[in-house]
Amino acid sequence: MAVRKDKTEHSIFPVTGMMCAVCAGTVQKTVSDIPGVKSAEVNFASSEVAIDWDPSAVSPKQIAEAVREAGYDMIIADSEAKAIEEKERQEEKSYQFMKMRVIVAWVITIPLCVLCMTHIHFYGAAWVYMLMTLTVMVYCGMDFYRRGFKALIHKAPSMDSLVAISTIVSFLFSLFNTIMPEALAIHGMSADLYYEGAAMIIAFVLTGKMMEMRSRRSTGLALRALMGLQPSEALLVKDDGSTQKVRISEIKKGDRLLVRPGEKIPVDGIVTEGVSPVDESMLTGESIPIEKCKGDKVSAGTVNGLGTLTIEAEAVGDATELSRIIRAVREAQGSKAPIQRLVDKVAAVFVPTVMVISLLTFCIWMALGNQYLPVAIVCAVSVLVIACPCALGLATPTAVMVGIGRGAGMGILVKDASALETLAKVDTLVIDKTGTLTEGKPELTGIAKNGDFTDAETDLLLGITLSAETKSTHPLAEALTAGIKKRGKEPVEISDFEYIPGFGIKCSHDGVTYSIGSADLAKESESVFRDTVQGWLADGDGVVVLASESKPCLAFRIVDELRPDAKETIATLRHMGITVELLTGDREDTARHIAEEAGIKKVIAGVRPEEKRARIGELRSNRHVTAMAGDGINDSAALAEADVSIAMGGGSDIAIEVAQLTLVGGRLASLPKAIKLSKTTLRIIRENLFWAFIYNIVGIPLAAGVLCSAGFMLSPMYASAAMALSSLCVVGNSLRLKRIKLK
Repeated sequence: MAVRKDKTEHSIFPVTGMMCAVCAGTVQKTVSDIPGVKSAEVNFASSEVAIDWDPSAVSPKQIAEAVREAGYDMIIADSEAKAIEEKERQEEKSYQFMKMRVIVAWVITIPLCVLCMTHIHFYGAAWVYMLMTLTVMVYCGMDFYRRGFKALIHKAPSMDSLVAISTIVSFLFSLFNTIMPEALAIHGMSADLYYEGAAMIIAFVLTGKMMEMRSRRSTGLALRALMGLQPSEALLVKDDGSTQKVRISEIKKGDRLLVRPGEKIPVDGIVTEGVSPVDESMLTGESIPIEKCKGDKVSAGTVNGLGTLTIEAEAVGDATELSRIIRAVREAQGSKAPIQRLVDKVAAVFVPTVMVISLLTFCIWMALGNQYLPVAIVCAVSVLVIACPCALGLATPTAVMVGIGRGAGMGILVKDASALETLAKVDTLVIDKTGTLTEGKPELTGIAKNGDFTDAETDLLLGITLSAETKSTHPLAEALTAGIKKRGKEPVEISDFEYIPGFGIKCSHDGVTYSIGSADLAKESESVFRDTVQGWLADGDGVVVLASESKPCLAFRIVDELRPDAKETIATLRHMGITVELLTGDREDTARHIAEEAGIKKVIAGVRPEEKRARIGELRSNRHVTAMAGDGINDSAALAEADVSIAMGGGSDIAIEVAQLTLVGGRLASLPKAIKLSKTTLRIIRENLFWAFIYNIVGIPLAAGVLCSAGFMLSPMYASAAMALSSLCVVGNSLRLKRIKLK
C-alpha cells in the first residue's frame, strides 16, 4: 500500500470470479461508482484491481463488499504475500470445481441430446428430461444465473446474462409444454420440448470457460516465488558475540547478521567479517558468483557460497533490492493491458443487442394478433438460443489450446494464452546474454604457456592448480577444476595452502611457492603471453593465472560459450523483420563481443533489473510490440513489462513463472517456430470469429421468423442444434492447427 501526498491511498487487490472482459468492466464500474474512490483500473489478465481512494471516505472492506454484491470477490489481506496466496487458493479451487461441472454437464447432456434428437419416447420421458436438465442448470450452471442476473441489476449485461436468460426461457417453455402439452395443440402447434438446448448451452459455454481458466490459473505464482527468495528468519549477532534467531520483520538498520554457507542473505547490507563467493545471478544475471569480503555490499535474496559472512544491515523490508524487484514485477503485470479479443470487445454491445432483438421479435409477432402467441414465444426463445455465444466463446480458446498443444510438441511451452496472439505482432526482441544467448555454464576453453614447458612440467603445473582450486571457494574454481579433470590430469600434493582475499591462492610443492590469481599476475611476462591474456580479457572472458615464485607460468581462459543455435536464430529473426537487441547486466566488452558473434547490432550493457524494465517500457511507449527473452531472476521485471515474455528452459524458476512462453531445453532455435505458430494460430482465430459472426448474422433473422411466410420457422430445437453445429465447426477449424505445417 502506498500513501500519496494528498492523503489518497493506492493499492492493488486481487479479484476472483471474473470470466471475461465484460466481467472486468462490471467490476471497474462498480468500484469507480463508490463514493471516496478516485480511480479504479481492473486488469482482467492479472485478475487485479488498482484503486486510488480517500481513506477518510471509504475503506477496502466497503469496496470489497460492493464487489461481492456485483458477483465477484475482492481479496483483502495483511500482506501482499497472503493476498496472492489466498487468490491462488481460490482460483485453484474454482478451477477444480469448474472441471467437475464440465464433466457432469457432458455426462448428462450427451445422453439427453441423443434421447431428444432421436425422439425416443417412454413413459414419463418429459419429466426425466426436465430433471436431467434441471440438474445441469442448478449444479453446473448456477454461476451463470448468479453473475448474469447481478450484471443485469447493475445495468451491465454480460454473456453470463445471455446464457442465463436463454436457458431459463428455454427451460420454462419446455416445462410449460410438459405440464400442459395441449395448450399449444389447440393453436395447431406441437408441444415440442427444448430441454437439451438449455443443457447443451451450459455444457458448451462451461467448456470454453474452463479452457480459458486453465491458461490463466497460474497468475501470481511468480510473485510468490519472488517473495520466497527472502528467508523468514535470520541469525542476529548480539553484542556478546552470541547469535539469536529472529524474524525478518524484527531486523533493524545497523543490526549485525551471521550468514552461513548456502544460506540466503536476508537483507541488503555490508560485509563486516568473512570471505565467501555470493551468487548474485538474481540481480546481475552473471552465472559466476562474486567473491565478497569486508566492505563489500550484499543484497537480500542472493545466495551465500562456501564461506561464512557477517553483515551489517543497511536496507530492510520494502527498502531492499529484492522488494523493489517484487514491486516492479507486480506493477508491470498490473499495468499491462490484456489483449482484448474481438469477442470481448463486442460483448458489451452484442449481449444487450440480442436481448433487444429477442424482445422485438416477441412484440412484432404479438402485434399481428393474439393467435401468434405461440409463434412469438418460439421465435423469441429461438433468437436467445441461437444467439447464445457458444461459437464466439469457443472461437479463441479452442484455437489457442490446440496451438498450445502443438507448441508443446515442438518444445514451446505456453503459459499465457494471449501470448500466442501477441507474438505474431512482435517487431522487437530484447534478449538477455547469460543463459539466454550463451550457455550460462562457464567452461575452461584455453590454456596458454609462458615459456617452453615440457609435457611433464605442464602436467605438474596443472596438477598443482587442480589441487589448489579444489580447496578454493573462488567463483571460477569449479569451472577450472572441471576443465583440468576433463583433460585427464591428476592432482598433486601441495602444502602451505593459503587463501588471500582480493589476491587469490598461495601454496607450495617441493619447496617451490606457487600463486594462483587474477590476470594481474601476467603483467611481468613475455609479450606474446601477455598479449594473449589481454586478448582474452578484451573478449570479456574470465582469466586465471598460475605463477611460480612470482613468475607467470600458465593462464587459463574460462568462457561462457555462445549457444550453438544463437547465430542462425538471430539471422532468421532479422529475416522475419524483427529487430534484436542485447540487454545485459554484464560488462560492456563482454556484451559487445558476444553480440558481434551472434550478429546483434544493438547492445546495452551494465544495466540493473529496474533499468531493464525501463528499457522495455521505453520501447513499448514508442509503439514497438516487444518480446523479452531471459532466464534469470534479474530479468523478471523486464519479462513482466514486455508484451510477450520468453524464458529459457533450465533458467530460474522466477523467470519461467513470469514468462508467458518457455523454450524447453533452452533451444533458442524454437523462437522463430513459436512466432510462426503464433501467426498461424491468430489466423485460425480470425477465421473462427468470422464464421461465428456470420452464423449469428444469418441465424438470428431466421430464428426471428423472417421466412415464416414461406413456411420456414427455426424452432428452438433446431436453433440449439444449429448452435451446437456452429460450435463444432469452430472446434473443427481449430483442430486443423495440428496438421498445418510450420515452415
